[in-house]
Amino acid sequence: MRTTTVRRPAARRSHHPAVTCDAHGRWHWSCGCGAGTRCGVSSWQGVVTAALAHQASVPGE
Repeated sequence: MRTTTVRRPAARRSHHPAVTCDAHGRWHWSCGCGAGTRCGVSSWQGVVTAALAHQASVPGE
């Protein structure tokens, strides 16, 4: 049996979104790849779910 190692560039592995709250109480998430929310959401659960979905959508994470 052969084992194959696949090397991925660091950019593929760096999808770690950050969740923040602004002065108006709206929640946002952003990622180093440029993805993120354009408008704030009042529910932090929805923002965290979206950020985790983005992180999980990248293969090889």
